[in-house]
Amino acid sequence: MGQSKPKKSKKQIILEEAATLFREKGYAATTMRDLAAKVGVEAASLYNHIKCKEEILSQICSSLADTYTSKMVLINATDATPIDKIKELLLLHVEINAMSSPLASVMNDEWRHLTEPERSDFLLKRRSYENQFLNIIEQGIADGSVQATDAKIALYTMLSSIRWLQHWYHANRDMDVEAVKSTIIGLLMNGIQKS
Repeated sequence: MGQSKPKKSKKQIILEEAATLFREKGYAATTMRDLAAKVGVEAASLYNHIKCKEEILSQICSSLADTYTSKMVLINATDATPIDKIKELLLLHVEINAMSSPLASVMNDEWRHLTEPERSDFLLKRRSYENQFLNIIEQGIADGSVQATDAKIALYTMLSSIRWLQHWYHANRDMDVEAVKSTIIGLLMNGIQKS
């Protein structure tokens, strides 16, 4: 007998449906009434699970930022080479942008609607993560395993190259995510030119 997936809580369903709406309509244009209709409940009953629309945005952004941060902590705790650490982090980005595409879209595109203190908290987490990633790339430059000479250009080129997945993979779900990961990591780590 196969294992069944754990049942999602009503709050998780609300977050996921909200992410889909935020991606389709934009955060500012999405109303609580829209969300209630998408979830299939009365607008008033949404407030049993969430206080307001911004709470949803904050939870999505914070949850994904925490996922990235916790993976960074695990990777930095290893004795892996800078190249192996970079590969692991890129795989994380591919997986999140492909498999959690509405959530990734919201975090990447709608975080600007956060108000204080959530906005500053989110930006602090993001900057800390990026700085740690830059440090790994700089270690690779220093030991000669990374050919880039500018860690920031390398980082933002890699991350920008993966961001498109949040839109593209959603429309091409018939593709095997492992094959997508392998192709993207190959291109980012080895380039497009055949050696």
